[in-house]
Amino acid sequence: MKVFNLVTLLLLVGVHSVTAQETAVSLTGGSGVTGEAIQSHLLLDSSVVVQGWSMGVCHDTDNLELTAAQDGPTTATINGGGAPDFNEMNLYPEGLTVGVVISFVGSASLDPGTGYGLLDIDYLLTGIATAGGLPIDAEVAFCGTLGSPPVDVVIVSGGASLTPDQTNANIQIIPPPDFCLDLVCQGGVSDSILSWSECTPFDYVLVHRDGDLIAMLDLGVTEYVDADLAPGSYTYSLLGVVFPDPVSNPEVVSAICSTSIIPVTAEGISPTVGHYLGGIAIQVTGSGFLAASDTEVTIDGVVLLDLVVVDDNTVTGLLPPSIGGVGLVDVRVANSLGEATLPEAFTYGFIRGVVNGDSQLDIGDAMFLAYYLFSGGDAPACLEAGEVNGDGLIDLADPIFIVTYLFRSGPMPLAPFPEAGLDPDLASGYGCNP
Repeated sequence: MKVFNLVTLLLLVGVHSVTAQETAVSLTGGSGVTGEAIQSHLLLDSSVVVQGWSMGVCHDTDNLELTAAQDGPTTATINGGGAPDFNEMNLYPEGLTVGVVISFVGSASLDPGTGYGLLDIDYLLTGIATAGGLPIDAEVAFCGTLGSPPVDVVIVSGGASLTPDQTNANIQIIPPPDFCLDLVCQGGVSDSILSWSECTPFDYVLVHRDGDLIAMLDLGVTEYVDADLAPGSYTYSLLGVVFPDPVSNPEVVSAICSTSIIPVTAEGISPTVGHYLGGIAIQVTGSGFLAASDTEVTIDGVVLLDLVVVDDNTVTGLLPPSIGGVGLVDVRVANSLGEATLPEAFTYGFIRGVVNGDSQLDIGDAMFLAYYLFSGGDAPACLEAGEVNGDGLIDLADPIFIVTYLFRSGPMPLAPFPEAGLDPDLASGYGCNP
């Protein structure tokens, strides 16, 4: 005879009227990672005297494996300090059934009370929760489908079979910690800046540069500045170390990156001489130009026009007009990473005979001088350029000298000509301070 039939037959004595609300059974849950064991407890609350019970408990077979079950602390001592007169348990792949008669002769029963431990059930967590994913909720539930015939969930009181209130439970399978290290490295003119994010905080991080340990950083630190480096390339290796629990081996995650330390330098400018009106193409060479988007070149403090950063070593642009006249001026390259200066590397010069506001000698310059000398015209911006024939005077002979050169194969104007430059005797002449 099956357990549930035996229990029913033996306890159908002295039946009295009770309601289902007077009894309640519940299962406890828990949590763990794949491969761990979790114990679920079957508990009883009752406001009536209990003489026995039968139970079916099913579980999520995709994620749990029932490995064992044993009497709870109440069941183990329920019959005068010992086990029940009848206690039958059957295990199935889907769960278990149990039938209990406390005493065939009614010499022992369970008084009303709460939190009675009837059964302890051991489960192995077999479901696999992926790192970084969501936990798996595996249900443990009362059921009346196991056995043949199926065993119902019943509490017996006064010979009556009561269907108790039932509270099921979830056993949660927690994803393993997601250990990752997302590393970003940035070089500069002198410092390498290392920053990273961690999926799970590391207990500490080891920083290596070119194979040598340079830092050990504590929990919570996610940036390191390797300062005052010489120019060159550097390879960094980060090791994130975490101890998942006190007895296991540490988890170690690594990441590698490289940086370049390229100081901003200015090495040369071509050409080195230009007319004070500007406008010619200029090229500046050096290093560190691509290190920032705000690279700027100035000549005598004036920004190079139409600047283009060609590559890390070359900048081009148009020469701006001089603001300080002719002479030697500084060339400066600067960006957010640094700056460099070529002292007196460029010469703003003039062209002898060119006086009318452009940088080309033609008949207009002769006419400009004539209007200046005889018709009240404007003075040349650079008076020294108007002294064409080298006699130390600016007079009619100078515009005649120009047209003779242009149309009658006369001698060339004195230096600086035909390219812009400086007159070695400029200080003792008329000067040129446009």
